[in-house]
Order: sequence, then structure tokens, then C-alpha cells
Amino acid sequence: MTFRHASLDTGAGIGFGLMTELAERVRSLSVSRWGVEKSLEMVGASPAYVELQRKLAKVARYREPVLITGEAGVGKEQLAEAIYLLSESHGRPYISVNCPQYQEGNLTVSELFGHVKGSFTGAMGDHRGAFEEADGGIIFLDEIGDLPANAQAMLLRALSTGEFRPLGANRARRIDVRVISATNRPLNQLVMTNQFRYDLFSRLARFQLDVPPLRDRADDWLLLVDHSLARLGAKYGVRKQMSAASLRLLETYPWPGNVRQLISVVTTGYAMADGETIEPGDFATVLDRDATAPLAPTPDSPDALYHRLVRRGEPFWEIVYEAFMDRNLNRAQVREVIRRGLDEADRNYRNVLQLFGMPATDYQRFMDFLRHHDLKP
Repeated sequence: MTFRHASLDTGAGIGFGLMTELAERVRSLSVSRWGVEKSLEMVGASPAYVELQRKLAKVARYREPVLITGEAGVGKEQLAEAIYLLSESHGRPYISVNCPQYQEGNLTVSELFGHVKGSFTGAMGDHRGAFEEADGGIIFLDEIGDLPANAQAMLLRALSTGEFRPLGANRARRIDVRVISATNRPLNQLVMTNQFRYDLFSRLARFQLDVPPLRDRADDWLLLVDHSLARLGAKYGVRKQMSAASLRLLETYPWPGNVRQLISVVTTGYAMADGETIEPGDFATVLDRDATAPLAPTPDSPDALYHRLVRRGEPFWEIVYEAFMDRNLNRAQVREVIRRGLDEADRNYRNVLQLFGMPATDYQRFMDFLRHHDLKP
């Protein structure tokens, strides 16, 4: 895959680094489809990001479902749009649905598949769902891991048969829609705990694209900084650049919020800088705030594990014990989960059992596990 120096097509002629020929093609198609303001720019030259683009170009040619996985902020929706632009569906409908937006089951099903008047409380008229709107094209289901059980069942039927039935309708309707879905949650673990259907997971992941986090993309952060400053300069008519000190600070930052966070930081620095040079003081407070903010936990973080145990009622012996024994969790992670349980359970291990949803008969097994592996906080 070859690279070319690219520039923003705004008349300003501002260069912003290296783009692959594929990325230039995607950008050109997006400008034709949505205009310069919504141009899709896949900036990056790291081996991990170039390999991702290579896979994307291949899967775009087919009509099979695609599952895009990766941390929050890595650009999963951008990749879905790129697949659409490179596919035979380009020019046909592209519909995006944010699955967590509809927490109640009927609302999710209605958003996806529509309903007829009177099918549920508040259904004052007929409604065309996203699948019907996307017929002939592509539908993007963001955060598919949050899809309710009844919507999962209807989605599986739509994928299996090409048919769906709106809520309250007497007849099924046929559709020809390619499904692209995305998630930052571990669907395989949700399958193991019966929160996500295995048969649906298998169909959604005919092709799977794993998006690397920004920290694993070598010097792509620098290309993204240059790109963001070029766009801001073209938009506001003032060219600005990072000082050497600013670049040193950005280089050492871990970017837990990935590309989305980097663009936000650069935009803040651009706005706060009085002159044409952006110094650390122009954006450092944003980095400090982001470093202490309650970021979305990784699937194996103590925060995420504790939430799954206490709020979702998932089984301790599966998500903690088995993960630890398989060396997917370390001792420090398990100790932190137990410590949090003790803090909430008045320092009483029997109360921890109840908090974690274990029966009282598991007490000796639980204590033996903690003692044998030195897991007491």
C-alpha cells in the first residue's frame, strides 16, 4: 500500500502529512457524497492502521455483515462510513442507529423495524423503521452490545431470512440491507453470560475489523495533530502550530480517549492560543481533566468487573475466578474487586458473597480461593 502527501481540498492548500491512496479515495468519495465539511479523512501511516485499511478494502467488496470492535474514540463509525463509500452500496441509503439511545425494548424494535398504529402505548401512527429506510443500502448499528433481547431476536431473523415484521404488523416485509455493527464491549463475554445471542454474534461477525487504539499506532498521533491544525486553519483562516514543548507533552500522553480525545485537545489548544504557536498551557488543563475523569472502563478493569458483579448480577465464578485462572486477570485486579466489595459490605466476607450474588454455601470455596492465591486485600 503506497502513500502520498495530501492536502485539504478547501482552496487553502494546507498539507497535513501522509495518507494512503485508499484513504485519499475514501476522502474523495465522501466529498462527492456529503461535501467538504463532512469529508472523511483516514489519517495514519502506522503499520497497524495501514493493515486495518487493507482489510477494510477487502471486506467492502462483499455484502456480508461486518463487526467493528475497538475502544471508545478510535473511529469505528468512520470505518463503517468508509466501507459504505467503497462498496457497491455507495449512493444508496446509509442509515446509522445508536443502539443505547433506546433503552426500552419496544422503542428499540420500533426504531429498527418500525411499528403500526396502536402496537404499543404511545404508538399514535405507523412508523417506518431504520431497516426499511436502509433497504438496498447499509445500516450501521453502533454499540450493538446494548441491543435488548427482543431486538436481538428480530435482528437475527432479518439477517437469516431477509424479512422482518414491524411491531403489530400482520405480514412480514422483505429487505436487502447490509449490516455493519460496532461495539467497545467484549461480545464474546456477553455471549458467555447469556446477555448476547451466540447465533447473532456469529452472523454479525462474518467479517470482523479490530481497530487499534491510538497508543498502538506509532507516530500517527503527530499526523493527526497536523491534520487537525490544518483543518482548523482552513476553517478559521489562521494557521497555528504546536511548540516543541507541546509536542513533547502530547507524545508522552497515553490517549485513553483515542483519536476523539486528541482532536478535542488540539481544538482547545488552537482556540486558547493567543498567537500562532500553541504552548502546553493552552491545553494542559484539558489533559489534566481527562486524566482524572471517570473514563469508560476497559472490560477487565476493576471498575468494569465490579459493575458486572454488583449491578448486572453476573456470576463471580465465571467473570473473575475463570478469568484469573486462565491468566486473563492478574492478582492486583482481583484484589481491587474484593477490596471494593469489602468496603461496601462492612468488611464482612459473608456479606461480600451476598453482594456478589453467590449463595452462602459458596463461602468456604470463596475463602479457599482467596487464601490459596493470596488475593485478600
